[in-house]
Amino acid sequence: MRLIALSTVLAVSACSSNYIPQQRGRIAVIMKSGQQAYVRDGRVIEHGLFGGGLEDAVAGHPAATVAANEYQDRIKWGLLGMLGGMVGMIGGMAYAISEADHNPETGNDELSSGSQTGLLISLGGAVVMLIGAGYLATAEPYRWDAINIFNDTPPPPVQMPYGPGYAPSASVGAKQESLNMRD
Repeated sequence: MRLIALSTVLAVSACSSNYIPQQRGRIAVIMKSGQQAYVRDGRVIEHGLFGGGLEDAVAGHPAATVAANEYQDRIKWGLLGMLGGMVGMIGGMAYAISEADHNPETGNDELSSGSQTGLLISLGGAVVMLIGAGYLATAEPYRWDAINIFNDTPPPPVQMPYGPGYAPSASVGAKQESLNMRD
């Protein structure tokens, strides 16, 4: 037991990096406490259980945010599909076993209808679990798309309503005075 605990501590501490990239306006991926994290403008952003950290890392860039949202959705729904399928498999097998009917006197080893139903539920759970795993596996390209889109393209410029130097309160007041308008 001590060997397992020691191995776990060594593995987690070995999977960390002390280097923090300093290039501004870019996102880098680092290892922190055995998990991936993002660095943007010197700030470390944790990945999060369902990939929520990526959305925070690319905030302010619309195209990268779309890819980050897709990544987060695929992580969330893939994990939920895998967990739901696992519950279905275990529940179906438990139901099939509880409904199993073995009669040694007649030698009847046929499955009862309840056992068949349990096995079908278990099979359905296995299918849902595989679909969830496949959906989860397709999430990773969206993460790298979000990072690369953010790093390779500048965000769209912020549109000024009337150009540089526009001060809404000053120009509105000046316009009202020049037109002799009242409130």
